[in-house]
Amino acid sequence: MKKHILLFILMFFTMASVQFSACSSDEDEAADVVASLCTDTPTNTPTNDYMVVAQAFGGMQGCGVVMISKDGENVVDAEVKMGNSTFTYDEMMGYTGMIAATDGAEMELEVTHNGTLIASGKTCIPSNPTITNIDSGDVHQKNTALEVQWNSVDHATAIEVTMTDPMGDEDHNSGFLDPTATTYTIPAAWFDISSSWGGYAECQITVTAINGISAENENALGSDSLAIGVNIEGASGVFIAANADETTVVVPLDD
Repeated sequence: MKKHILLFILMFFTMASVQFSACSSDEDEAADVVASLCTDTPTNTPTNDYMVVAQAFGGMQGCGVVMISKDGENVVDAEVKMGNSTFTYDEMMGYTGMIAATDGAEMELEVTHNGTLIASGKTCIPSNPTITNIDSGDVHQKNTALEVQWNSVDHATAIEVTMTDPMGDEDHNSGFLDPTATTYTIPAAWFDISSSWGGYAECQITVTAINGISAENENALGSDSLAIGVNIEGASGVFIAANADETTVVVPLDD
């Protein structure tokens, strides 16, 4: 609206109008680049034997995790940079570090090993998919389906809903949903919980917005031997960003 008002005022002044239009064009081009970054999920043919799996997590305390391997062995002496942060190696987690991951922020990855750039990529931090219809601790009846609703999300290429089984044996997973989705129903069968567990069960539900991978490449996240690079160049692997919200429902088990 502000841009339209300014254009209306400046159209009476030829020189000012030309200058404004030039500036507007630059801004539009920049916006197109950001929009492309936040919606594209490119795949690339690897040019080396490394595999890099990198994730950037948004939120108030953003962090990144990068795992690197070559010929089935972990690479522990690489130089890993994400955004403005240089990561350190942890034996359990891989390369980790804190990042400034505000909503919509562009996050760039560079991985160097033995002085050679082996992987690079860019992703965009999606906004938080805040759950809107379930407060933590809400009661949900056994053997009934549960609809989960969340606010619309910007900068996402997929949405995923999961529920942790109270026994810790199995999780329900929606698979990758369209990034415009704002609702998903967990089937009643997932709330058929044995009463031998106790008087009630607590089920944790998480909605995750993802950028950098789409439904067509969903299986890449679970592959141990990726043949392509998803949103990453040089190595095989994947580079994604995520932001999530979670809540808990209490399921009474007494018949």
